[in-house]
Amino acid sequence: MNLEDDSKGHRRRLVLTEIEKLNGRHPGLALKVKTWFEKGIECDAIPELLFKTYGVTVNVRAVESFRTKRWVPEKNRTQEKLETIKAAIQAFGGDAGLDAAILAKLWELMDQMTISQLISARALFIKIRAQNLKEQEFLYKTGQLKPGGGEELDRETQQRNVLRRVKEIFGLADDQEPPVHSSVVAASTEVAGAVGTKG
Repeated sequence: MNLEDDSKGHRRRLVLTEIEKLNGRHPGLALKVKTWFEKGIECDAIPELLFKTYGVTVNVRAVESFRTKRWVPEKNRTQEKLETIKAAIQAFGGDAGLDAAILAKLWELMDQMTISQLISARALFIKIRAQNLKEQEFLYKTGQLKPGGGEELDRETQQRNVLRRVKEIFGLADDQEPPVHSSVVAASTEVAGAVGTKG
């Protein structure tokens, strides 16, 4: 039985579209249709392309159903994940903050999240970024941080700190790891709560 998550995170039975049923007999057919959508080919042109390519007859309604039930939601979900990743990169110090391994782990964790959870996580990453900027501004104003000066953390230490923060946000933190900074931990706890809540 095929199951999928709805927008509120509830499991429900997945009813296959006609295109997906055909894909069982002609592997790659559904991916080909998605590729045509990406290229901007209209739904009413696709039945003819399917007949020429796979020798199958499909009506336009079946193609439109596949587009609205599968391709559009997948595209929206991917866009939400990309925007959440961008917000995370900004929250954790830009390009220097997240390496490929951390980004891959973050992407993997987001596969388990609903759209509403992704939006919540993105909003909270933005909040963390704003909070970090306010802290830096305060440190500059109080003379605790000099523009262009101060101690720069080496890249390895930065990446370890970022990985610790990502783990905290997604509730994977090791209890033996020391907290990064009280405000980041507070924001991370808020993110973890929002991400852990369905709907």
